[in-house]
Amino acid sequence: MVDTQLYDEDSNWVGRIVIQPNRSLSWRALQYFLIVLMAVSFGIALSFLFAGYWMILPFTGIEMLFLTGCLWLCLRRASTQEVLTFGAHTVTLEVGAEEPEETTTWERYYTKIQVQSAVHPWYAKTVSLVHRGESTTIGERLTHEEREILIKALGDMVRLADQAMIRDQSEQALNKAPGPSPVS
Repeated sequence: MVDTQLYDEDSNWVGRIVIQPNRSLSWRALQYFLIVLMAVSFGIALSFLFAGYWMILPFTGIEMLFLTGCLWLCLRRASTQEVLTFGAHTVTLEVGAEEPEETTTWERYYTKIQVQSAVHPWYAKTVSLVHRGESTTIGERLTHEEREILIKALGDMVRLADQAMIRDQSEQALNKAPGPSPVS
């Protein structure tokens, strides 16, 4: 999912692009799924325990622990989002699940958006932010259609940031312009 938010002209920031991968399972649904699965698995293991096969119970516990860990890691990875915030002079990238775990700020003048075409139609394009030779890939977990939306949103945001930079420079020029000299 690509969500674009624009700010008003009085703000120091131009806009924000929030990039989130598709997440078909919520945390609550994962909890319900694990509760039902554990009830069924431990129910079967307990019936074997009463039949005298006690070794099945610890392996069921290990299996459920491993499955819970794997599903938690998958859902945690799907919850990671990238937030790109554009200003007149800076670009900020925040990456994290619930709160930013990594924040990077670049000068917008030296930051370029690089789109590499796919080597084969089955593969997706790669979208990167390049700042002074250092490349950071964004939107890796997006679908092909969402990457096209991201590319368009990035182009629109750059145009708005250019307008904000021009507006900021003209305001600075007006503030530096000498006023009328006092008449003696």
